[in-house]
Amino acid sequence: MSLPETETSTLSTLRVSSTVRVLEDIAGTIEKIFHPINKKLSFIICTVLAFMVLYVVSDVLVRIVSHRSLTGAIEIQEFALVIIAFLGFTREEGNRDHIRIDLFVNHLPKWVRNMLDNLFYLVVSVLFTIMSWQTAIQITKKLTVVSFALKIPISIFIGIAAVGLILLTITLYKNFILTTIEVIKNKKTPFLLLSFLAGLSLFLLPYYVRSISFTMEGLALGSVVLLFLFALMFLGMPIGYAMALMGYIGMLLVTKNGVAVGSLMGISPYHSTATFFLAVLPAFLIMGSLAFYSGISGNLFNAANAWLSRLRGGLAMSSVAGCALFGAICGDSMSTAVTMSKVALPEMRKLKYDPGLATGSLAAGGTLGILIPPSIGFIIYAFITEESVGKLFVSGIVPGIILALLFIGMIYLKTKRNPDLCPRGERFPLKERLRSLKGILPVIILFGLVLGGMLIGFFSANEGGAVGAFGAFIIAFIGKKLTWKNLIKSLEETTAITARVFCLVIGVGIFGSFLAATQIPVLLADFVSGLGLNKYVILAMVIILYIILGCLMNVIPMIMLSLPTIFPTIIALGFDPIWFGVLIVILMEMGQITPPVGINVFAISSTAGDIPMQTVFKGIVPFFICMSIMIIILITFPQLATFLPKLLY
Repeated sequence: MSLPETETSTLSTLRVSSTVRVLEDIAGTIEKIFHPINKKLSFIICTVLAFMVLYVVSDVLVRIVSHRSLTGAIEIQEFALVIIAFLGFTREEGNRDHIRIDLFVNHLPKWVRNMLDNLFYLVVSVLFTIMSWQTAIQITKKLTVVSFALKIPISIFIGIAAVGLILLTITLYKNFILTTIEVIKNKKTPFLLLSFLAGLSLFLLPYYVRSISFTMEGLALGSVVLLFLFALMFLGMPIGYAMALMGYIGMLLVTKNGVAVGSLMGISPYHSTATFFLAVLPAFLIMGSLAFYSGISGNLFNAANAWLSRLRGGLAMSSVAGCALFGAICGDSMSTAVTMSKVALPEMRKLKYDPGLATGSLAAGGTLGILIPPSIGFIIYAFITEESVGKLFVSGIVPGIILALLFIGMIYLKTKRNPDLCPRGERFPLKERLRSLKGILPVIILFGLVLGGMLIGFFSANEGGAVGAFGAFIIAFIGKKLTWKNLIKSLEETTAITARVFCLVIGVGIFGSFLAATQIPVLLADFVSGLGLNKYVILAMVIILYIILGCLMNVIPMIMLSLPTIFPTIIALGFDPIWFGVLIVILMEMGQITPPVGINVFAISSTAGDIPMQTVFKGIVPFFICMSIMIIILITFPQLATFLPKLLY
């Protein structure tokens, strides 16, 4: 006897409610267990970061005084990076704090976004299960291997990496459960089967291709995998995860050896992270963060304003000058823009500046943070191309100053042509202007300490970040501006950004293995070189490509994804790699402000509150033109980027 339709519907609803409750209980239990764990892990990684900085500074001081080095400074930094990155992953995943492309996904219905997230979390959970398992296997294989200087068993830190990956995997499964709950609540339960089948198909694809004896190699195979990679990224999969996934699948297609590829998944994450070269990243990040909390940004703006305010548009010019000066101790574009906007935007509001001019000058001025050294952009470029960080830092000085002057000159011409954009500011007496210069003294000290110490040979570029961070701490301590709370904030912010970037680094490492196996960079370089086109035509095509990519994705993954393929072509054409590094960083600057993914514009719009985002985008147009002019100047006079590195190195 069949039940009435209403009773059947009621029973179905009860089953769904029961399923949701069970899933919520599982996710809630994981969250209860992991919340205190993440707090303890946060304390550990902050402590490790502080220890790493202090150890490097101690090593530099001992070397200067006694011409001897502390034992194992390089290894300390490599091991510290492993702890900071792998133990930080689960906290960032718990917050769903990813680097991803939201350009198209945000326009999809919510239930579709939930479905995509559900599919991605299912696939990535399986991928990281494999990665955790294979990394754990590596522990037993490295039991007898010890580090060169400190004689510490490598297996300890591979074990830490494995623990971090296991915790991340569990968190991924928790997020998979949460997205499953959302799908069920949206009454799209049948689509869960579709999600499962799509995920299964993705993992079985290499084995299916092998079974039908289908052969695809070189550029053709690479192009197909890249197409899938871009599809996943534009559908919203976190970029680091997408690169790791397609690197894994691509390697299965190339090698047709599941055991070898599994071994790669266990080896690559640790070795991609335990890289002495990348220790400079968190060091410079904490340097900029400490400088912010010490109040240096306000002093920089006040000093610039004292000298430029008498000009029409002087506050906007002061914002650019302040960004340029703060960029000399920060190295990050968005941090520079946000920091200066908190100081400069209220002042421009008081004088009723045109909103587009006010926000545009801050969004564009912030980009100087990745051109004027120290620079995260140059660090990423050097990591991929294996060029000298020191040479790249020095190469950015002159172009950075010229670009800042172009911004200021553009503001002068724009406000002179249209005086209604802003009023003329007050004129400060000479005595007050001279007194304001005291505010830029900490920047001069830090910039001179880091760059001067590198050039004299007291320490390397890798050590310069730690020295600068310690110097920023001392300045903040002497100025009584740094509280214990702000110090903890600086450490937490730095470790959070570091974990997000290292997720990309791991993805790049795995995907890079696929690129190397297919020889795509070499084949592409040979193909482009054989076209017989003028090298400047090819350079123009590369520039246009990066401008387009900058409109579509975050600049760091953009560079990590594309540069390994493009760089060999540039070298084959005879361009200087240091000069090209400056060009790439300026293109990264463009990507920071171009719609619809200009991260600086989002940051400034968020800080401004009541100023529409389209107003900010409209305001950056003249600055984008200045950047384009700067590229033309650099192509015409490449010596602007190369003469200082050649002179000083």
